Amino acid sequence: MELKQYQRDVLREVGRFARTYAMTRDAATAYGVFMNAVGLTPGQGGVERYRDDLGGAPKVCVKVPTGGGKTFIGASAVHVLTEALPSAANVVVWLVPRREILSQTLRNFRNPEHFLRTTLDRDFGGRVEVLDKEDGLRGRSFTASTVGEQLTLFVLSYDSFKNKDGRRAYAENSALAGLTAYQRDAGTAVDVEGADDTALITALAGTNPIVVVDESHHARSRLSLDMLRNLNPRFVLELTATPARGANVIAQATARQLKREEMVKLPVVVYRRPDKRTTIADAVALQRRLEAIAEQDEGRTGRYIRPIVLFQAERRGADDAETYAKLKQKLVESGIPPEQIAVRTGDVDEIGDADLMVRDCPIRFIITVEALAEGWDCPFAYVLATVANKSSQVSVEQIVGRVLRQPHAARAGARSLNIAYVLTASADFDATLTQVVDGLNGVGFSREDVETAGTAPAPAPRQGRTGLPASGVAATPDDVGGDDLDFDGLDLSVERGGPGTEAASVDDIIDSSSDIEERFEGDTGSDGVETPYGGLGGGSNVYRMREAVAESARGLVIPQFMVRVNGGIFTDDETWKPLDRENLLAGFKLSRYGIDGVSINPATFSEAREVDLAEDSDEYRIRWLENEVRRDMATLFSNMSDEGKSESLKAAVLDAMPGQFRNTYGTSQLAQYIGRVVDDMDAPVVEACYESVGSVARAVMGAVRGLADDFCEDRFRTLVGDGGVRIAPEYRLPESFVQASPMTSYDKGLYEAEDGRVDGVERRMVDLLANSPRVVWWHRVVERKPGEFSINGFVNHYPDFLALRDDGVLMAIETKGEHLAVDAERKLRLGTRWSDMAGAGFRYFMVFEREALDEANAFTLAEFGSELLG
Repeated sequence: MELKQYQRDVLREVGRFARTYAMTRDAATAYGVFMNAVGLTPGQGGVERYRDDLGGAPKVCVKVPTGGGKTFIGASAVHVLTEALPSAANVVVWLVPRREILSQTLRNFRNPEHFLRTTLDRDFGGRVEVLDKEDGLRGRSFTASTVGEQLTLFVLSYDSFKNKDGRRAYAENSALAGLTAYQRDAGTAVDVEGADDTALITALAGTNPIVVVDESHHARSRLSLDMLRNLNPRFVLELTATPARGANVIAQATARQLKREEMVKLPVVVYRRPDKRTTIADAVALQRRLEAIAEQDEGRTGRYIRPIVLFQAERRGADDAETYAKLKQKLVESGIPPEQIAVRTGDVDEIGDADLMVRDCPIRFIITVEALAEGWDCPFAYVLATVANKSSQVSVEQIVGRVLRQPHAARAGARSLNIAYVLTASADFDATLTQVVDGLNGVGFSREDVETAGTAPAPAPRQGRTGLPASGVAATPDDVGGDDLDFDGLDLSVERGGPGTEAASVDDIIDSSSDIEERFEGDTGSDGVETPYGGLGGGSNVYRMREAVAESARGLVIPQFMVRVNGGIFTDDETWKPLDRENLLAGFKLSRYGIDGVSINPATFSEAREVDLAEDSDEYRIRWLENEVRRDMATLFSNMSDEGKSESLKAAVLDAMPGQFRNTYGTSQLAQYIGRVVDDMDAPVVEACYESVGSVARAVMGAVRGLADDFCEDRFRTLVGDGGVRIAPEYRLPESFVQASPMTSYDKGLYEAEDGRVDGVERRMVDLLANSPRVVWWHRVVERKPGEFSINGFVNHYPDFLALRDDGVLMAIETKGEHLAVDAERKLRLGTRWSDMAGAGFRYFMVFEREALDEANAFTLAEFGSELLG
């Protein structure tokens, strides 16, 4: 098998880093040099610094989505690394997380016809020995002479040196005495804590091996790191689709690259079926249709494909029969030959060592719970059917990645064989869809790789007096939402088809699959240059503009308000700069305003609270008072004079205000204003307020902000009228953003990830923008985030979204989940003024979930979707 272009790109970066390390002999220095060469600086712009958790040994990570050939990249990297970092002992330790992956990896590396083995044989002239733990304990082909004459590849599990059985690797071992004695004489021996000097772990450490860690996100525990240190590696290469924080990522591949290189079946199309039995029946019918298509396709391409269905059942409990047992029995009773069905759960393995890819393997249906997790490899898996009751929640996250690999790593001739299918009868289709997206995220893909089609919500059965559905078929517990897993009514013995039959829905799936795959194929395109550098820096949270839409965003210069300022005392020239609200506050005097806007009602104070500044910001935090503190405070307060109580309350309220608020409005002004508020209270109110200082501070701050907002709006209106404020192109969208909570589960985001802290009406707006054919891209604006856009008027208004419409209009969109009159009206006035002054290419909208303000540019979510995006 030949390396794909993205695989060669990733290998190039692995070699570049290894050679850089070979010159510097310091991993952190090499990492900095490596990053600087591609225009990135560790510790800046969201790129993390190198994390050294192995005491100096270099450890870097390659990020490749599931189905992208991580193992092939790792096998090819062995030669790259041994050339860059030569050693007298050519030993590689290949670590995998679980038994299933261990047996599969061993089988593939030992098979002389498998591409992994042929890769090693080509690179090392056929001098390759693949060993497991038992081989090492027996000393088979692991001697002083063999480690210098061949590539010795140990395939081991993470637990090989960790669990009780793993202790054998630390014990005295006469079979390895000759090798370890040679290492001591050569000066390469290593003392491993807790290990005998002839132990397997000691012998391995003495070879200073290259270590490849497959699915490395599982190897983050202290025990795993201790194991890696004990191996005394000269280089550690991690392979994963989802790097953990601090993983020192040096290269990555993308899902779209995998699709273009014909490695994966995308998109994943999710269909809702009306009930559990229909899900099963349609999955069986879909398998038959796909297999018939595959037979025809083989005649054109010569490639054999036997589509397989994964039925994901649910475990009901220790006292009941397992769902998978019931399902298998019903499938057999309905006419499917038993040899075509295999159960694979944590307790039952009917697949065993069967090679699912060969022509004489009969298996077409695999029933599992959640045992087919990452590393289980069968490209013939096409359909995932969840067969839990509609009221049950069976997680598909851990299994959806199993249907992604493309058979033969080549695109099929029939488009319906180039996508994956998920069938579900879940009552909460959105929840299931979210699980599919989360599952894809967990193996390196995103919401863009998911399509929903053919959704068929279950019609509510019409009940007669007997409680039976109108069709006359007795209602099963599944029909009425019960928990009994009864498969009565399931009949697969007759090939279904023709108008009016259930199979018509399967025909619809097949018919629509060609259009879906063709559209997705067009979306992947070949335009734009993707590099292996995105997301570098240990799972870095820096996300760049998507190349597919970046040109339209880079060409935008968004208008902002500019204020005229004098050139200074040495010139009469005037200059213009972006308006800041602080410019408008000049001349704002609290002494000119009354205290009528401060609303304090001690009856609403539920409990006393302690108010103090947070350790990491100027924001105050409110905490419950301990009883002892409350008693001491009451005693102290009771001994004060009325005047003393008032002065104490004034000081406490001022102290409770954040430092930024005091800096903005002036401590002296605030102290005087608070003084007037407290002086207006009678003694009982003062005492009540002292136990709820935070509530008083918030009431005063709210009143002050309201007065300042009114002042700034009046001042803004005046300056616009006399030409002191104008609007001009000023803001450009940055090339990248740091996202603390990245969201990739929705289509058409401007950046590779958008901020994921959305809920309620914001999430519904995201869904609307992501699925509207009129939207080119959208961006979630985060308030006060450095580099974000704001409408910088009498308030600094950060609209929730920016979105580019297909007619070239940039929309600034503010969402409101409820009717917040003052806040909404003020922002709407500013947004409307901005839109009017910015010109025809810019629009402002305030979108309410249900009831909108009766003002221009205010819409409900439904109105916005139909009128502005329809």
